[in-house]
Amino acid sequence: MHLQKLKILMIGPSESGKSTIANFISESVNIEECETRPTQGVRIVEFEVPNLNINGKQIKVDIELWDCSGDHKFESCWPALRLGVKGVILVGSSNTANIASRELELLYNYFVSQPKLSMKQCVVFYNCFDDQDDIDVLSLSPTFSRVSQVATNVKTRSDRLKIDFTNFVLSVVQSVNKIEDY
Repeated sequence: MHLQKLKILMIGPSESGKSTIANFISESVNIEECETRPTQGVRIVEFEVPNLNINGKQIKVDIELWDCSGDHKFESCWPALRLGVKGVILVGSSNTANIASRELELLYNYFVSQPKLSMKQCVVFYNCFDDQDDIDVLSLSPTFSRVSQVATNVKTRSDRLKIDFTNFVLSVVQSVNKIEDY
């Protein structure tokens, strides 16, 4: 069975590793050969998540992942980015821990609360660039107490990252569509 495209935004502070995560989960680029540079505005990566199990039925979900710049000079584009969004991945990191909590709260309010997405349509990925997997470094506000928070590391926990992303997609599909329809 096939489902329409899901538009998922990935947004967070600059230099938090959003594009690296997007490239990895979409399998669009070999991570070892990829040099990092700031995303200008937004980059859309399309791929599919096959074999998603919903009520014992296997479905394939087409993902339209919007890898959004964390630079506030693109804030005027936010209304267009938010249009039709079904899920939001907020990304913070050890590189951005000093500003991440405040920044993620702002992004959560704009991209999740205002368009009235459920908490199941949002996840926080804490991108660890070294061997540190301590998500508590972000010290997020109580706003995030019921939002799934996951420590990610493309180099040391890549299998876990794919599982966490697939679980998030499943959560979004279940929130967006009535499960009985499947």
